[in-house]
Amino acid sequence: MTRRLAVLAAFAVAAATACSGSGSSGAGTSGGQKDTLTVVAAGAPASLDPAKANVGSDNWFVNLAYDTVLRQGRNGKVSAGLATTWGYIGTGNTDFEFTLRQGLKFADGTPLDAKAVAASLNYGRKNGLNVSWTSAIESVTATGPLTVRIHCSSPHPNLPQLMTQVLMIGSVISPKGLASPATMGTRSFGAGPYVLDTAHTASGDHYTYTPNPHYWDKKKVHWKKVVVKVVANSNSALQAVKTGQADAMAITANQADTAKSGGLKVVGAPNIFMGVNLADRKGTVSKPLGDLRVRQALNHAVDRAAITKAIVQKYGQPTSQISLPGLDGFAADYDNRYPYDPAKAKKLLAEAGYPNGFSLKMETQSLFGVDLVTQAVVQQWKQIGVTADVTTDTSVGQWLANATSKKYPALGFGYGGATSYALSLDWMLPHATAFNPFATSDPKLTRMLTAAAAAPADKQPALYQDVMRYVVDQAWLVSVMRMDGLYAYNAKKLTGFTAAPSYIPDLAWSVAPR
Repeated sequence: MTRRLAVLAAFAVAAATACSGSGSSGAGTSGGQKDTLTVVAAGAPASLDPAKANVGSDNWFVNLAYDTVLRQGRNGKVSAGLATTWGYIGTGNTDFEFTLRQGLKFADGTPLDAKAVAASLNYGRKNGLNVSWTSAIESVTATGPLTVRIHCSSPHPNLPQLMTQVLMIGSVISPKGLASPATMGTRSFGAGPYVLDTAHTASGDHYTYTPNPHYWDKKKVHWKKVVVKVVANSNSALQAVKTGQADAMAITANQADTAKSGGLKVVGAPNIFMGVNLADRKGTVSKPLGDLRVRQALNHAVDRAAITKAIVQKYGQPTSQISLPGLDGFAADYDNRYPYDPAKAKKLLAEAGYPNGFSLKMETQSLFGVDLVTQAVVQQWKQIGVTADVTTDTSVGQWLANATSKKYPALGFGYGGATSYALSLDWMLPHATAFNPFATSDPKLTRMLTAAAAAPADKQPALYQDVMRYVVDQAWLVSVMRMDGLYAYNAKKLTGFTAAPSYIPDLAWSVAPR
């Protein structure tokens, strides 16, 4: 769940991320490499250890130095990385195998073989920030010099995505790093296109990367040096891009017009959901929420289009679901499952025995704009007689503690786009998480999820779309909008800086000088 919150942070937080050239950036070439690319990040990484880094906000720090088993493209498709062949064995999606390229080496010169990869993956699944994503993995073993097999205790259809640079679990750590885990937070032990230059790095301030002499694909190494500079002021970053001191940055909706007027190209794609989670679906703390009619009434009472326009202008879309176009669970016919209809909402409340409404406690967070959506929803609920006593947290840690306390039947949420299997681990299966704190159990839903996880790949989208429809029909949440992740960049200087659903611009491989 920390990783999901981090994905949100990467795209929604007002402090943006920027790519800027130093004074010598692009000044000359040597072996096809430009001189320096400086990446300005809004905050320091949680860790340089891939297993403990936050997905979204820390990807660029990690991906520069760590290559992954597989790669994800902006179209969402998985392609070869360190491995050239991969796939599930037999039926049921419980056994997965991949074969590595020959002759691979870590940046420290040691061989990168199946034994080393298996050890790295075993470390990651036991020490990662989000063990729920790897909880089904029972063993990772080297079955040959270049072949690795992953065995799961239950169907796990998301293994190819886990092995990519987007989710970073497949980031391969060298034996030297695994032998000294305490040092991995501030040093690099990978096989990526670059290596952390510790002599020119000051943790929390700037991180310098130089080319890995042992990298297997020299064509992917576009720069002689990459510097990640930590700068929190997004307005200063945008000004730097506009004046040519910087090349690109992540922006918020209210910066888009300014960026365009400054001659920058703005690209974006849906990446985040915001709304209110009706977490107490059995009515344990708030009895009304145990009634489906009440939960549906709360959905019909929300004018999603008005809230979306007010908060993100044209850079978002109203929706009743929590999947993105292009992802396996997206059900296009359910974007408007609950049209704005206060009269219908009042009727449903009356039928449930609450003609005058009711009150409940809510929890939200001031970070990332989640509280803005929560406040808008609460104001609209007042029109049908529902009042909310809202507690607003000021940190992710505080929000996590309160979300899992079972004191709050409704929770304001922000969540990054994910495959349906990953969603199910956080939202839908009967174990306690920040997004299902009461561990709501729905036997029919669990059966649907089990069948979808075990199904062949070509059958999964239809099954997961049925899952999404069922969850929305049960009104487990009031999803309000999906928000775009936006970037502004100087298209005259950079190429390959692209945005797509559930995809982070691939600085390590794709972003290159023109």
